[in-house]
Amino acid sequence: MLRTVAYFSGCAANYVDPDVGRAVVHVLEKNGILVNYPEQKCCGMPHLGQSRMNAVLDHAQFNIRSLTREGEDIVTACSSCAFMIRHHYPRLLNTEEVRAISSRTYDVIEYLGQLHEQDNLDTDFTGIYDNFIYHAPCHLKSLGERPIEQRLKFLTEIPGLSINRLDKGCCGLAGIFGAYRRNRAQSLQIGAGLFEALRQTPNCQVLTECPGCKLQIEQNARVSVIHPIQLFERAYLL
Repeated sequence: MLRTVAYFSGCAANYVDPDVGRAVVHVLEKNGILVNYPEQKCCGMPHLGQSRMNAVLDHAQFNIRSLTREGEDIVTACSSCAFMIRHHYPRLLNTEEVRAISSRTYDVIEYLGQLHEQDNLDTDFTGIYDNFIYHAPCHLKSLGERPIEQRLKFLTEIPGLSINRLDKGCCGLAGIFGAYRRNRAQSLQIGAGLFEALRQTPNCQVLTECPGCKLQIEQNARVSVIHPIQLFERAYLL
């Protein structure tokens, strides 16, 4: 029986980094999964950060209706979108529909890891003999250390891959906080330790799931940043 999922892309994959969206589709299809793309709006996290609750509820209700119609597992490559759907939606709209959607929403690396545990993941990987630094986004860290440890172990299923975690706290962007000019100096101060550690790492390449972290790190540490799903795309030679 063909497995299907609903892909919640998030704004970043749509408007800033479409390569991540393509990698999600390529990797899932490589594993025999049909990827549906339901109608969707922004998850609402940026509006929540500005306390624009009418916009948050409008977006959440639209997405809930659309995702309920799909009736499938939901995957996203954005850690903030995953956190919003899984944790904020049920608090905003405490309904059976919302709880059902929350329970079947997965970060894409988490989803692949579960396929691997079920022996349903294609592990015919080409080796990637390279070193990466991993930065865990705050919205992922809020779920606890175990999910992070599990995904780092899972990523090393790719032959030759070396990943070291760098835990220097928030990058400073903090959702949309650092996007405001009035917060810029404080944002850079928050992320200063992370940026300096990355700048001091020879031939530094960074992995992170958060598109906001990616933009902040690339701009201020001047290093290469990719999403972990792109490693799987490379390992599958897609």
